[in-house]
Amino acid sequence: MRLSINKIDYIFEHLRQHWLPEKRLTDAFLILDPDKPVPENHRERIIFRLSDQEVPQVLNLYDEGERIPVLFPLSDDVSLFKMDEDGNLWFSHDYLSSAFYLLSGMQELDKTKLDEHKRFSYSMSIQKSYDFISKPVVNYYFEIILKGFECFAKRHNIVIKRQVLFPNFGFLLSHDVDRVAFHHPRNLIYKILQITGIRPCIESKSKIFKHVLSGLRYHLKLFGGKDPWWNFQWMIDLEMRLGIRSVFFFLHKEEGFRNAWYRFSSAKIKDLISVLKDKKFEVGVHGTFKSSTNYKSLVEQKNALMQVYGEEPIGIRQHFLCFSLPLTFKIQESAGFTYDSSLTFHDYDGYRNSYCYPFHPYDFDNDCILRIWEIPLVMMEVSALQYRQLSFNELREEVQSYIREAKKFGGLFSLLWHNCRLYDEENAGVSEFYEGLLEEIVDHNPDSLTGAALMQSLRKD
Repeated sequence: MRLSINKIDYIFEHLRQHWLPEKRLTDAFLILDPDKPVPENHRERIIFRLSDQEVPQVLNLYDEGERIPVLFPLSDDVSLFKMDEDGNLWFSHDYLSSAFYLLSGMQELDKTKLDEHKRFSYSMSIQKSYDFISKPVVNYYFEIILKGFECFAKRHNIVIKRQVLFPNFGFLLSHDVDRVAFHHPRNLIYKILQITGIRPCIESKSKIFKHVLSGLRYHLKLFGGKDPWWNFQWMIDLEMRLGIRSVFFFLHKEEGFRNAWYRFSSAKIKDLISVLKDKKFEVGVHGTFKSSTNYKSLVEQKNALMQVYGEEPIGIRQHFLCFSLPLTFKIQESAGFTYDSSLTFHDYDGYRNSYCYPFHPYDFDNDCILRIWEIPLVMMEVSALQYRQLSFNELREEVQSYIREAKKFGGLFSLLWHNCRLYDEENAGVSEFYEGLLEEIVDHNPDSLTGAALMQSLRKD
């Protein structure tokens, strides 16, 4: 892989989230292409050597006990960097290409590795191949580079000024509003067909029969029947008690049963959005299946939500995490969104782009940076509980691990929990566990903020 000037600038732009560039240092940068000889008589330079590898060939390095897989090593040397007698700083490996490969999502350009929903899965990823999904490796690359800068600066009496996004760490909670009616007539009819044996079922018929009775009570308004998926007031009250605000991404009703079964314009949804807005929660678009590759569809969804919300939604997450790189980003940017928060693996939690900071995507078609922001999604409860089959305690331990990583770099931990995954009869004890999990996260004293608030803070910087 050969890095163009634009790709190198892309990495340096993100590195600037971690330090305030000093002219004496940036003037000392020397990028060495593998085809070009090393200039003679160079002194007091910071030398980045680029690899001539076409594909990653991982070498594990260690820094303060942490394993750091470098994708484009230059040799078997396990040192991170070296200073020579002429005052030059030499980085031992190609951290720039390694960072670009992961941060840009370059591995996802291979369309033969997509699943039936055209998603890039964890099972196909380099993170799985070399077991580093739970570590924001790009942050570790940047830390090595900054340590090199500090070594160079000390040698030449230059002051290095670091910066972090958060003094401790940031926490962004979000909810995808896919389903709002457990007792939707379509669901109720399907359950009756399961009981009669016309449709298959994996649950016991007694449990399904109980759900049917609950649904009939709800629709006939008997004995105070409630729909367990319409639990938004409980969610709102919980978050307000804890002093946090989240983002609710609403899904448009479009062709195909996997999209929403509700309309933005329905009275209940309009009232809900009004309450969320009044209580300072954020409302965003949960883009349909079609919208991930269709600009017109996405614009229609954004405009429909804007009519109800009363202002332009700036954030989006794609339904089912369907994403086509870089097309979906380009559609989102053209539609006027400020940020996306879709990038995690649907089948595994962790760092899909190996970074715990917001970042700009890369347009491979035009070899340039895109201006829309990606707020990486670290944990989705479906990935942990359904795909990985984790217990509540195991999920809690994973969250604590991600918080520790975020704290190392003053970075971000983001969590998605669906309203329709908080029903105790489907997952015993889930509501109590969720409440306790949020309390534990808040006890770590994060800067809790919405996507819109995060974008505002980035603009100030």
